[in-house]
Amino acid sequence: MGDGPLGISCDWQQTIQQRPQKNIPVGYLLDIKGMGKDDSAFPKSSSLFYTPFDGESDYDGVKLEEVGKKKAVRAVGLITQLQWEGGKLDPMDFTVLISPENKGDFTGITNTEIRQLKFWICEWDSAAGKWFEKCYPLGDEASGPANEMSARLNQKGSEVMLHVGEPENVGVTDVKFCQMTFQLIPDKEHLCNIQYAHNSLDKDVYAWGYVEGKK
Repeated sequence: MGDGPLGISCDWQQTIQQRPQKNIPVGYLLDIKGMGKDDSAFPKSSSLFYTPFDGESDYDGVKLEEVGKKKAVRAVGLITQLQWEGGKLDPMDFTVLISPENKGDFTGITNTEIRQLKFWICEWDSAAGKWFEKCYPLGDEASGPANEMSARLNQKGSEVMLHVGEPENVGVTDVKFCQMTFQLIPDKEHLCNIQYAHNSLDKDVYAWGYVEGKK
């Protein structure tokens, strides 16, 4: 068994327009490589999104940039949902808002290999009065890539479990996004540890995946 479950809903609007602090996480799909694509050209573009997090990050996979008096994160998309039932073999489901410019990159996928995936989620700790890093991948710290996930897209029959919607306005903004959903399963070659914090002081490390041939 793993250590979850995880069920995180994120407030993407706080990355577009800074709003009063709320006890709702904000999440970023920082990068994703694989699916038979050329790493240097995929995904086509990334964008800068505001982040309310104002401390020093412990996660090497995220780089905070100064934009005036605010901070921003360069990301492929904004996470709205992350779901995992908690078992080492249970799939992990992501719902992400991506730029319409990247819709073509994720359309018609038949290669299920995910060589690298980085994400970062932070949340407001109302008791401590500060933002903290809630969830991000530590990777296979023992014998594989650190700070990222190696996995595969789940497949049911001939259907690869990755779907991208049409561009549409979300919320009350005039910004258009495409909603992308995808489901990951372990790649049988690398374990993946997940950093999960309940608040700014209470942190756990959850284990996901397994290495084939090893117990």
